[in-house]
Amino acid sequence: MTLPGEATSLASLNQLPSAGARALFVVPARKGATFQASIRGRMLGLADPGSAEWLAPTPDDLFVASIASDFAWLARRFLMSRGLDDYVSVSADWRTHDGQLNLGELEITVTVSKSAEAPCSPLVTALRNRLEARSLSIPLLVRVQSS
Repeated sequence: MTLPGEATSLASLNQLPSAGARALFVVPARKGATFQASIRGRMLGLADPGSAEWLAPTPDDLFVASIASDFAWLARRFLMSRGLDDYVSVSADWRTHDGQLNLGELEITVTVSKSAEAPCSPLVTALRNRLEARSLSIPLLVRVQSS
């Protein structure tokens, strides 16, 4: 059976944003006890992952949310390219050990409408490919400098 729009390749759905320099800053908040991230001109409060008072997302929350939101947008483009209902929701569950996120225990569930269930296998492949494309298996450049 051929689905509408099936000619769209999984590779084209999995393309990362075009090359270009991007940056963000994590700076002390005005009170100095917490941090804020400046992302494209928007300020986002950041919680101390070692604190019990989480009034803002922790670094783990943001990391998982970035993967989940990426999956949501990819799944929506995938479904739309096939002329299917583009309803998508994503949930994530994970465990931490000694305060650290264990990616081996990260479970992401992508929910689509009943009418979009048939192409789930290719969608799972597209999602896995997307995560592999963003893998941190290459060395990360980290610098420490004085202000």
